[in-house]
Amino acid sequence: MSIRPKPANDDAGGDRAERRKAESRQRLLTAARWLFIERGYDATRPQDIARAADVGYGTFYLHFADKRDCFLAFVEEARAELQIFIRSRLDRVDGVEAQIRALLTALLDYAGRRPGVLKTAMTDLSVIAPEEGPTESLVERWAAGLASDLRTAAGSGTIHADYDTGIVGHAIVGLIHHAVRYGSKHAKRTALIDNVTRFLVRALVPESSQRDPHRRLFMSGEPEP
Repeated sequence: MSIRPKPANDDAGGDRAERRKAESRQRLLTAARWLFIERGYDATRPQDIARAADVGYGTFYLHFADKRDCFLAFVEEARAELQIFIRSRLDRVDGVEAQIRALLTALLDYAGRRPGVLKTAMTDLSVIAPEEGPTESLVERWAAGLASDLRTAAGSGTIHADYDTGIVGHAIVGLIHHAVRYGSKHAKRTALIDNVTRFLVRALVPESSQRDPHRRLFMSGEPEP
């Protein structure tokens, strides 16, 4: 049985179609990011996103099942972006104190360069279409990644071993999140970084390990958001 070869331009046409599809999805995500930040989740409609992206209303549903699905895609895009941003800072330093300072500095820099993105992406997903069932939020994913690093650090003696790392992982994420929100309005940047760093080092790290430049809290290169 012979198989007729495809025309030479079939693959090129398929590639162009895939590129157009990827481009329209990215335009929708870019528009959704702006609208979710400016208006909030509830006040943003799929037709608003399509209009801002300059695509047809039906095109929105070619890429996303509904608004909630689009919001989750925005959160995932922000998570990946933030992860790369943080990793680039933490890869340069060793020592628990230095890593915590680098993490806080990276978060503040990211928030300053992309106003509203982190605050919006950290929205509690339980209040967004709760009837659709639970979805792991950015806060939960970040806390779970941090808890994993804390377990490794506890095993190596870098931090105290008598903590429930799941609880502490969530506590640290909450502390950082709210401290950054408070500090952005009421404290100097240096005071915010210094106070949170000292607090976490004293709470987590045995005194004998606090000055060890080879200790690492974030074993994987970053606390995974």
